[in-house]
Amino acid sequence: MTQNGSCSDAAASTRRRWTRVGVVLMAGSLPLWLVLLGVPFLPLSVAARGVVATSVVIVAEVAFWGGAVIAGPEAARRMQSWWRRSVSDG
Repeated sequence: MTQNGSCSDAAASTRRRWTRVGVVLMAGSLPLWLVLLGVPFLPLSVAARGVVATSVVIVAEVAFWGGAVIAGPEAARRMQSWWRRSVSDG
């Protein structure tokens, strides 16, 4: 019986760890969007700035949605609730 309890504890710990990794990826995508604001001021050609901006957008989106998949639906819903107001707040 102890062995089953420790297996479920280990599974829960692993699940929490992956959830944390997913949340960090989702939160880490925000600074990438802020970096995007500085791209026009880089000393690069227009074409190079376009490539950099496109790359930053792609990496930010992949980080956010990859984190949402890794974290799972509960964590994604929790983070989503941080950004959305409830109807009773209005």
